Order: sequence, then structure tokens, then C-alpha cells
Amino acid sequence: MALKRKRTDLFLADKYEAVKLLDQKVPQTEIAKKLGCSQPQISAISKNRDTIRKDYETSANPERKRHRSGKAPTVEGALTEWFTKARSKDLPVSSAVLTEKAEDLAARMNIEFTATNGWLSRWKQRNNISYKKMHGEKKDANTDAADHWITDVLPQLMKDYEPQDIYNADETGLYYRALPDGTLTFKKDKLAGSKKAKDRVTVLVTVNMTGTDKRRLLVIGKSKDPRCFRGKKSIPVIYKSSGNAWMTGDLFKQWLTDFNRDMVRQNRKILLLVDNCSAHPKDAADRLTNIRLQFLPANTTSIIQPCDQGIIRNLKALYRSQLIKKMVSEIDSGSISTTTDLAKRLTLLDAVHLLSKAWRGVKETTVVNCYRKAGFQTECTEEMPEEEPTIPECMEREEFFDFVNHDDDTDCHREITDDEICTKFLEEETTRKPEEEVSDEETSFTLPVSSAENKESLSNVQCFLEENGCEDFSAFYALEELC
Repeated sequence: MALKRKRTDLFLADKYEAVKLLDQKVPQTEIAKKLGCSQPQISAISKNRDTIRKDYETSANPERKRHRSGKAPTVEGALTEWFTKARSKDLPVSSAVLTEKAEDLAARMNIEFTATNGWLSRWKQRNNISYKKMHGEKKDANTDAADHWITDVLPQLMKDYEPQDIYNADETGLYYRALPDGTLTFKKDKLAGSKKAKDRVTVLVTVNMTGTDKRRLLVIGKSKDPRCFRGKKSIPVIYKSSGNAWMTGDLFKQWLTDFNRDMVRQNRKILLLVDNCSAHPKDAADRLTNIRLQFLPANTTSIIQPCDQGIIRNLKALYRSQLIKKMVSEIDSGSISTTTDLAKRLTLLDAVHLLSKAWRGVKETTVVNCYRKAGFQTECTEEMPEEEPTIPECMEREEFFDFVNHDDDTDCHREITDDEICTKFLEEETTRKPEEEVSDEETSFTLPVSSAENKESLSNVQCFLEENGCEDFSAFYALEELC
């Protein structure tokens, strides 16, 4: 009796190990022997090494085996993207919500689909999703994905680049005309409120790990041709525009192309880390010669993105400190009578100069410490003394930092709609190639089975039949005769 050898499914971490060995020119047969699988499987991994590498670097669950997509891969992909978007906005998502949303997305794509409890359980397991109670107001970052990235992915990335060649870029929204909510006054005086200025820009902050290259800020406003810029041959930032003053995929690609051109001019190869959002399209990495674009795992930036560890906060603190100084100066000069007057007089040109000066004021020690907090450890990344921005004399510390942080949750890019998510996955379905699909001829083959193994197998079958109330053993006896 011949027995087919069962395919050995590898963990994603094992596939990544195979990719590393393949990159080192280790023979496929040797890798197969080391990982306990067949050589055709290693051959398939070799063909899909880029996909496996990216999957491992952005995965929350490297211990999964095959990338099983379930009974409706298009619906599952769309639901996963919708779930990621919802959690990035800190929205509570229950199983009932997921079930309803899956069926809604399927209907939008004209796919017959019923979200059963069993399917939902398997989908959550495949995507390493678990239920957690919400505590307080802090966003629930994906700590599993962050830990995996810091311990397993980041060291491999850093191995190929010097610290000065590792960069992080991140956007932040800024209400550039906003003034403090309150002021000190005499008790007998009546304090008149003023309408909070909501004029906003998006600022892209980019800096390397050593803090020695703080790239020129990219500022995105609503106006294509701000009146205050007219007649100016140069301004201290890169200025672009979009309808809502948000980052867009086209603006990001354009900025990235210019960045790459500068790296070519300097003859440098760098690693650039960005978060995984809709304004950072995956094809932005196409045609880059000197920049390796690395996307961070979803919903982890509050833990592993250096700019989120204090670099942007420090920039805003310095900006608003200068803004308050300007306010005091204007009051002392008698040129304004109300805070509304000051907000109106502050132009976008004033704001970009204040931003540029603030960016110059962010110290290298601040940048190094923020990279260290994000897990970027080297021999030279011990904590360095860091100076906190000077708090204006007219404000209390808590009041000042409330002012600094009040626009932290401002959107920096347009959220992808449900219809766009569906269109994206329907298009991918037409060109999808299954990950590491290998034919039966390549993955299974027959091995001779000894008489002792046959007897043991038959004995197990006989026990199974006896214990489950079988009354007719004729088929079993016929099988016994064959062996």
C-alpha cells in the first residue's frame, strides 16, 4: 500500500528565513532540508520572495502558515481594509458590526456571501484580531504587530543601512492661526470669547535617525496661489496645494520623486519608513532607485514611528511658543485690539516662516531619543539629555501643552470610501496570483510503506470502527486483504 506524503506548510517566519537564505545564494535543496519541506516549495518561495518579504515585514502574525483567504477572498480583503481604517480612527468594532459590514461590502461588489459565525471566527484568527475592552481614551495600538516588527523586522532592515541613511516621514495637521483658549485677567474684568481659527495646513515632517538631516518641510494648503506668496521668489518650505489641504497619493509620489532625485545627486541609498495609509500608495515605490520605501504595519505608528514619539510634538511646541511671542509683541506694540485681529493678520507666509524656524529649533538629541523610543537601537543610541521647549511666561505648563496638542487628531489625508475599497479589491481579483501555489505533482509524491506501518494503520482503523458502533466490517476485511 502506497501513502502520499503530506505537504509541509511553512510558517510565514520560516518562509522569510528561506528568503534570507536564498538571498545569500544557499542552494534550494539545502534550504529545503533545513526547513523540513520539499525543494519545489523553496522554488515557489523564490518566485514569490518579494511578496513574502513584504508580507512578513507588515504582518502581525508571522506564525501563521499559508495565507488562507477563506471562502470569499475579495470580501475578506475589503473587510480587512475597512477594519484597519475604522481602528485607525479608534472606532469600536464588534463582531455584529463586522458581520453586517462584510455583507454590505459583498452586496456592493455583487458577490453572494453570508457572514456566518464560523467564517467570522476564522477571519479573525487569520488576521490576528481579538476582542479587548476599551479603557479610557487612548487608542488601542496593535502591540503584537509592533513587537514583531521591532524584534524581528527592524534589525534586518537596519543591518543594511547606516543610521544616517534611515529616515522617517509623517504628516500632521496644523491649525496655524489657532490661539490659546484662555488668558490671565483681572477678576473684575469680563472676558469676551473669540471664534477659534480653523485655518489649517498639513505638514510632512522627514528626518533621519541621527537628526543630522532634517528635510525641508512639505506644507500643503488649500490655495494653489496664496496671495501672501505673490512676488516671493522663494519661501522656506516646499508648498503644495490640495482641495482640503490634505496629503494625496499624487502629492506624495511627486515629493518622493524629488527626494529620490536628491539622493541620486548625493549618491546615497536610504531607507524611508512611512505609515500604511491611503495617501501613501503602494506603487509610490515604483521607479525609485535610491530610496527603499518601507511601510509600517497598520495601527502601530503610535508605538514604532519615530515622528510620533515626540518629534512632531516638539515642532508644534516650538511653533506655538513663537506664535505666542508674536502675539505678545503685537499687543505691546498696540497694533491689535483683539485676538481675532491677530488671527486675521497672521498670513500663511508668516506661518511657514514660524514653522521653518521651529523646525530648525528641533535638536538632534530630540530626534535621536525619539528613534530610540521607537525601538531603533544601536550601540550609539543610549538616551541623551533632552531639552523641553521653553514654556511662555504668560502660560502654565499644562495650559501650554493643551494648546500644543489641540489639533493632534486632525485628518491629514482623505479616508478611502467603501466603494473605493470594493473597486480596489475587485480589480486585484482579476490579476491575483495565489501565494506560493504549487501543483500536486510538485508538492506530493509516493513513498513505500512498510508492512509494520500498514498493520499499525489498519489497527487504528479497526479501533475507530469498533468504538463508533460499526456493524458491518466487510469493507474493512477487504482492505485488510489488500494489504
